[in-house]
Amino acid sequence: MRRYNYRLQATWRNRREGYRLRIATLLLRIPNNWIGSISSKSDVTVKVLRCAPKNGHGGQSLVRIEGAEEVTEEDITGYIRTADPESEISYSKNGAGRFLASVDMQSCQTCRVLGDSDCLLDSATSRPDGGIKLNIIAPNGAALTRLVDDLEGIGASVVVEKITILRTARELTTEQERVLQTAFDLGYFDIPKKIKLDDLARRMNVSKATLDVVLRRAQRKVVASHIGNI
Repeated sequence: MRRYNYRLQATWRNRREGYRLRIATLLLRIPNNWIGSISSKSDVTVKVLRCAPKNGHGGQSLVRIEGAEEVTEEDITGYIRTADPESEISYSKNGAGRFLASVDMQSCQTCRVLGDSDCLLDSATSRPDGGIKLNIIAPNGAALTRLVDDLEGIGASVVVEKITILRTARELTTEQERVLQTAFDLGYFDIPKKIKLDDLARRMNVSKATLDVVLRRAQRKVVASHIGNI
C-alpha cells in the first residue's frame, strides 16, 4: 500500500511540475541571420534588448552592438542588408565601436515565432561561433517544447543548454507564483504590454503598489534562480 501511494504521489508531482514556470537557455543557429553572421566574421557582440513581430512577417528589434573601434555603422548595415535588403536601421552611437540600433526587418521568422509563442524572451546574445544564446521564460513545459519545435520548423538548429523548473518554496511562494502566472497569461510581459499594471491590479483585486512589490520580488527570484544565486 505504501509503495502504491509513493508512486501515486510521484505521478501527481510530475504532472504538477508540467505546469510550473521554466527558465531555459537555448543555443540557436538560424540560417541567413545577420546577428550570427556579423558575430562570426568580426569581433562584434550583439545583444537583443527587445524583439517583437511587425506587420505579419516582419520584426522590430532593439539591439546593443559592441565591437572593435574600427567597426562602423556602414559595416553593420551591410550585414543587416545582406539578410534583408529592405530593412530600416537607425543608430545611436555610445562610443567607439558601441551602438544602440533599432532594426526593422521586412521578414523575420524568428521574431514571429517568439511573438506567437507563449514564452517570454528574457535576453538574446550573439556567440563568437555565429550562434545565438536565448534566455527564455516559459509558463510550462508544453509551451517550451512548442517553441523549440517551431524554431526548428523555420530551419533553426536548437540545443537546450539548461532548464530550471521553479517549484520550491525558496524560489516562489504560492502567491508570487499565482501573480506571476496571471500577469504572464494576461500579457503584462508582452511587447507591447497587453495589460497595464493598474488594470492588472484591478483584475486581481489588489492595490497597484502591492502588486508591483509582489511582481518585482517574484521576478528577482526568477532571475536569481536562473543565474544560480538562489
